[in-house]
Amino acid sequence: MTILRVTILLLALAGLTAPSFAQIGGQGGPMDITADRLETFDAERRAMFSGNVDAAQGEANLRSDALEVFFAPRSGNATGTGASWGEIDRVIATGDVFYVTPNEIARGERAVYQLTAQTIVMTGGVTLRRGENVIEGDCLVVDLETNNSQINAPACRGEAPAGTDQNTGRVRGVFFPATSGSDDDDAGNDADAEG
Repeated sequence: MTILRVTILLLALAGLTAPSFAQIGGQGGPMDITADRLETFDAERRAMFSGNVDAAQGEANLRSDALEVFFAPRSGNATGTGASWGEIDRVIATGDVFYVTPNEIARGERAVYQLTAQTIVMTGGVTLRRGENVIEGDCLVVDLETNNSQINAPACRGEAPAGTDQNTGRVRGVFFPATSGSDDDDAGNDADAEG
């Protein structure tokens, strides 16, 4: 099986504009996409990556079964494949979707990155893990500018998977208390004293 690796910045060599403002991670820089297959649709300004997709940017990764990248139109009269493609406008990840940063791991069935809103909206049985703490809900919104996250937020309206009612979605959180080394040391000393 061949693995296809495309750095979106390199697409400029094929007549595409580099996505200087697109970012799935707060650090910016090029978006490096690895997949088994790539299919482009010139008239739709769309690229479809499929099979073990990993979109990496800075310290953030968006992993999925499939990833559609939509480009804004570019002004001008250039001709040729990709000549009308501007910067990345929207990214849609589907299948078994993971959004991974150094501080959290989010999992769902679908994630939409929107350039203008600078958000990632994840839906479909979402689980957000930060350390040992876990939060579950129907929809997760990650603000890439502030790094804040919301579960079942008003921005989720219209993003809920078919067959679910966004207004009745419940959020569940499991939070673990922080442990300190001094508590463990005291417990060990108590055990020694009893022995």
